[in-house]
Amino acid sequence: MKRIISLFLALCAAAVLLCPSAQAAQPKEGYIAANHTKSNGRPYYIMVNRAQSTVTVYGLDGSGYYTVPVKAMVCSTGRSGHATPTGTYSIGGRWTWVHMFDNSYGQYCTQIRGNILFHSVCYTRKDPSTLITSEYNGLGAPASLGCVRLQTIDAKWIYENCAQGTKVTVYDDAGSPGPLGKPETLVGYISDEQANGWDPTDPRENNPWHKILADSAVQLPEAERVSCTLMAQSLYDLSGGEELRSPSECVAWAAQHGLLDNMAGQDLDPDRPMTRQELIGMLYQYEAVYCGRAPQDADPLTRFIDGDQIHTSAVPAMRWAVGSGLIQGTSSNTLHPAHYASRAQLDIILQRYPGISK
Repeated sequence: MKRIISLFLALCAAAVLLCPSAQAAQPKEGYIAANHTKSNGRPYYIMVNRAQSTVTVYGLDGSGYYTVPVKAMVCSTGRSGHATPTGTYSIGGRWTWVHMFDNSYGQYCTQIRGNILFHSVCYTRKDPSTLITSEYNGLGAPASLGCVRLQTIDAKWIYENCAQGTKVTVYDDAGSPGPLGKPETLVGYISDEQANGWDPTDPRENNPWHKILADSAVQLPEAERVSCTLMAQSLYDLSGGEELRSPSECVAWAAQHGLLDNMAGQDLDPDRPMTRQELIGMLYQYEAVYCGRAPQDADPLTRFIDGDQIHTSAVPAMRWAVGSGLIQGTSSNTLHPAHYASRAQLDIILQRYPGISK
């Protein structure tokens, strides 16, 4: 009888261990852990949606559960090869400034796990006037070495309001950024002419953006994205075509001449914004297929730390573009191939392109 009882207890224990609810909880796609979690004594619960580059902060409802959305923040999580780890963690230490692995500096740093932090967009020195502007412009898409980058004001809010022990869940939900949506950055795009070394959201009194933003006469440029249709129209103009064509006819012309092939592995949608590598891939096809010229001056791209983000089919085009001087890094060692291309970037590339024929 004792042996039977022992066997029964052993089977029960095994059943408990095999039960999914007994395993360590892992975030599922679309699973909002905050909505199923009772208060642990901290006022907030932070959700990081990698797939939407969005942070949503939840507060407590009347029953003591984290169901009330409080704030949403646009962010950049880890890029390819450096993905921000999914899971649920507790906030640890915090530091005003941290020296990063790529020799940059982040401010208002709050520890998620180990070397994974919430922090501002990076600076070249421990100085708020040395912002890497291209990294600010890249917010809203994967870009970091694993940390969660934020606008300075958002990093500061987490630093000041989310105490040690605050729960953070990193998850993926491509279908929805969260109940508050995905916010825009304060300044949609900082041009080279407007770059002054400051994050527009930095609250310090000597931030020159305060005056710029307060001056209603100043029109800040938005980052007009380049669609496939716009690129097709631009290439049609480059070809010297004299017949006036509609946007849809330009897309059909581009497809007829093979200019829509090799689009960095993505399905073609004429109205979808193009990434930098897709734009270069289309120009590469124009050079090689339409113009019949073999692209020269291939750069190995070894100095770029995000070279592994380039889609395999786009590597020859990016090597050609960098080698021929059509594009330069968004910083000394980054290309951001998967970031959306802006109209300003397209204009610069076409000005540099040596194959222009009017």
